[in-house]
Amino acid sequence: MYYKHSICHPENSEIEYPDKKLSAEQVREIARNYPWKQELQKLKTLPPDEINYSPSVDFTNLQDHHSLCLTAEGEPDDFRFSVFYNRPVKRKVLFGLLGEKVVMDVIDKPFKVQGAFRLLELFLKQEYGSIEKAYAFGE
Repeated sequence: MYYKHSICHPENSEIEYPDKKLSAEQVREIARNYPWKQELQKLKTLPPDEINYSPSVDFTNLQDHHSLCLTAEGEPDDFRFSVFYNRPVKRKVLFGLLGEKVVMDVIDKPFKVQGAFRLLELFLKQEYGSIEKAYAFGE
């Protein structure tokens, strides 16, 4: 399985789109080694009008297009993640009279660091039902 990713830096208005296909192990390394604390510290030092994004890394499965985004929030020494999960869902068209269509839909919820990385592991194992349950029932 291969993934692509994008990175949002607080001080940059342009989102970074590295052009490299990633393995699951590379995704883990990027997420775990990303300088979350340093990026959150930048937020504290930048003037508010120069902040473009919260520090974020988004991973997309190239095969099924599910994606998981980790966005750090809070203090550098005590932060959480808002985790955005984008997945296909069936929607009824015109109250079901015209059948259903599949659309991509995002859900998000804050998670402690450990919970967010647990969701990333489920994402990499394609255990999407378990991700949905974590959103429904919490960490």
